Amino acid sequence: MKYQQAKQMIEEARHITVIGHLNPDADALGTALGLWWIFKGLGKRTDAVFMTRPLPQVLSFLPGYGKIRHTVHPRSDLIVGVDCGSFDRLGIERPENVPLINIDHHKSNTAYGDIDLIEPDYVCAAEVAFRLSVTAGWEIPRHSAVNFYTALLSDTGFFGYEGVNERVFDFAKALLRLGASAEWTARMLREYQPLCKIRLLPMVLETLTLYLDGRVAGLHVTRRMLEKTGATVSETEDFVNYARSLATVEIGFLIREEEDGGLKVSLRSKTEADVSRIAVAFGGGGHKHAAGFTMYGVEHDVLVEKVLKKIEELNG
Repeated sequence: MKYQQAKQMIEEARHITVIGHLNPDADALGTALGLWWIFKGLGKRTDAVFMTRPLPQVLSFLPGYGKIRHTVHPRSDLIVGVDCGSFDRLGIERPENVPLINIDHHKSNTAYGDIDLIEPDYVCAAEVAFRLSVTAGWEIPRHSAVNFYTALLSDTGFFGYEGVNERVFDFAKALLRLGASAEWTARMLREYQPLCKIRLLPMVLETLTLYLDGRVAGLHVTRRMLEKTGATVSETEDFVNYARSLATVEIGFLIREEEDGGLKVSLRSKTEADVSRIAVAFGGGGHKHAAGFTMYGVEHDVLVEKVLKKIEELNG
């Protein structure tokens, strides 16, 4: 029923803004740009909007990337939020009398839309957007398939994360049939890295610290590191996986100093540790094996102590 309501709302709109969360990843960008191409095919005036500047250059290969805007057009009569668990993470003021469709896969989503298409069992927001498009009977062009497949590959860790099942591979197969390339997408995600990121990585790895008898590992990214290398926060998105990858580690975290003075904490786990419970306890959210939150007015070392205490409390 909700998918039919969303279809009707989109088909009746004249000017659609598709927007994803601040500091976007491949799922946010891929889902937004995938829908951007589809809505354009419906004859709609459509803007793909992200408030973050600059956007991650590592994803500049996505079709439509160069058309992304950083403001919401005043004539927009429909907002479509993608891959965003709460409205404030979109980085905009909500226009009065403009309906909003919320497309997401995070179980911690606050259901901020007039229509909420939230599928916690789906592996990426792109899968929800694809279901909407298929249900509505819209044409899905090759450029959309490329964007959706990039989102899928990234958010599943190249099909290695929890939740990957037969349905997910059916989704991948459908995107390949629509023109996405498995080889090209994998190569672009792995081998399209900017020099600043390669220079930043060893600095971050130097901060690697083990806690709780080696079951937890932490990393730290400072503003000085970013300034010295010329890297942006988007270049740090996957660094937390290095902490998790250690043999003895069950939970890895990365603390990044934000421009506004906040400390962004990214959490990753393997086996049965549920980091979403940790993130929610600090006002954030996410999935069982990938979650995060931001805190203000707290020193790095104090925050580490708080995180470790909560890990022990919730995961033993």
